[in-house]
Amino acid sequence: MSFALSNFALMSFSKRQCFRGRRLVHGQAAVYHVVSRTAFAHYAFDAVEKERLLRILKRQAGFCGVEVLAYCIMSNHFHLLVKVPEPQPITDSELLRRYRLLYGGRTCPPSSPSPEVLEKLLCTNGVEGQELRRRVLARMHNLAAFVRELKQRFGIWYNHRHDNKGTLWAERFRSTIVEACPEALSTVAAYIDLNPVRAEMVADPADYRFSSFGRAVGGNRAARLGYEAIFGHKSPWKDLMPSYNLILYGKGERSKGDNGKDLGRIDRDTASKVLENGGRVPIWQLLRWRVRYFSEGTALGSKEFLDDLGQSWNEQYGGNRKRHAHRMQSGEWGDLRSYRDLRVAVVSVPPG
Repeated sequence: MSFALSNFALMSFSKRQCFRGRRLVHGQAAVYHVVSRTAFAHYAFDAVEKERLLRILKRQAGFCGVEVLAYCIMSNHFHLLVKVPEPQPITDSELLRRYRLLYGGRTCPPSSPSPEVLEKLLCTNGVEGQELRRRVLARMHNLAAFVRELKQRFGIWYNHRHDNKGTLWAERFRSTIVEACPEALSTVAAYIDLNPVRAEMVADPADYRFSSFGRAVGGNRAARLGYEAIFGHKSPWKDLMPSYNLILYGKGERSKGDNGKDLGRIDRDTASKVLENGGRVPIWQLLRWRVRYFSEGTALGSKEFLDDLGQSWNEQYGGNRKRHAHRMQSGEWGDLRSYRDLRVAVVSVPPG
């Protein structure tokens, strides 16, 4: 998939973001794998709290105009695969509709007007109304604002519930740019959906109710639409799942394993020996372990995608990097490449 950029639509990044290692696309649509962890070493979230985070996620995504393709809420961190659309003009009626997703029927924070007050100010269109419009619009179509407000809103609720003070989250979120093609998106989505399997919370990803896959299998229409978007809206849920299940389970359309059994995962000792000897492991096996490319690879996609992306960064910042697409090690990754040439501990097989 080509990522050719016109002169007026080149990806732009703030230098501060670039130097911190997180690169965010501005001026056009982009997909990101987002990871954020709590400040706690223990498992902090129970079922009620995971459910609350999902509800806040839904409202926050609706307000920001962000499309959630896949997600998994774990006990001390979360994964999101989200598409941030290209900035576009928004009417006042649409702005108010999104605003009410956050504040309709709820007490607004002191820094924000109620939906009724905002509507009056927008109608009069005075200086105050224009400034409020600008401030609200600045929070939309923006990955940093989306994740920041999601974490803030949940953190406030969580601290009230536990009578805590201080920060809930350990650090700013990590994000990796993902090419908007089925191969890249479905691979990252499968990695996200297999989180509870890697953590040995469930044997089958379909059994975990706080993930997009678990919700989709359970009949949730919004979750199913996310997977349809991953595959380019070319097939309905029931038709695309056989292909997706090959990535998740690896042994046909549907795993034949039973609950409590390891669904096709090779044992740790065998896996470690294969990797130590430079062997390549099938992708469906790799996704059951921790893979640094998905959280530290900067960008994932085809060679053409990464070459176009890297060239645009060179033009933006005067760089001279010549190679932008690196083969991913340890597994059978197909046409997927990584912007970063990670070499040390690319795949982590948990100890027995």
